[in-house]
Amino acid sequence: MWSALAGLGLFAATEFAPGFFGTWYLIFNALGFGLILPVLASLHVRHLLVRQSGAVLGTIAGTCVVLLGLGGAQETFPALLMARAVWWWTIGKMWAETNVLPRAFGWITMALAVLCFALVIAYAIAGLPMSPPDLPLRIVLGAWLVALGAIVWRDSRTNMSR
Repeated sequence: MWSALAGLGLFAATEFAPGFFGTWYLIFNALGFGLILPVLASLHVRHLLVRQSGAVLGTIAGTCVVLLGLGGAQETFPALLMARAVWWWTIGKMWAETNVLPRAFGWITMALAVLCFALVIAYAIAGLPMSPPDLPLRIVLGAWLVALGAIVWRDSRTNMSR
């Protein structure tokens, strides 16, 4: 539930430009990124059972994504991308290797991590402006969180019926 709500909060934030509806943008941004914290706690417990180092790294990198996302400063955008890449690579690799969550979702998450790494490199080498990718990347994160929420919800309902 927390994951889906976080994703919906990030979707809602994209509807309000910071310069036009600054208060609403900040509220939905805080809601979206802030609700990732309970998601991290739940994932940490799942990951701890299969790989302690991955659980710790995934939780730390995810927390960095939350903090940098809440700050929202333009100059921290490359750091946000890097933290998201490390987070998604770590947990995606764990899911693909251990089936904590569906392996296919792990591979998708790893592919998104590679995209984030590539954007960091493009920013460093070509001086890619970071303001345009913020909106699509926020939508991708929101969609990923909604999908994660659906997968975890289905998984919990399946485990309850056993």
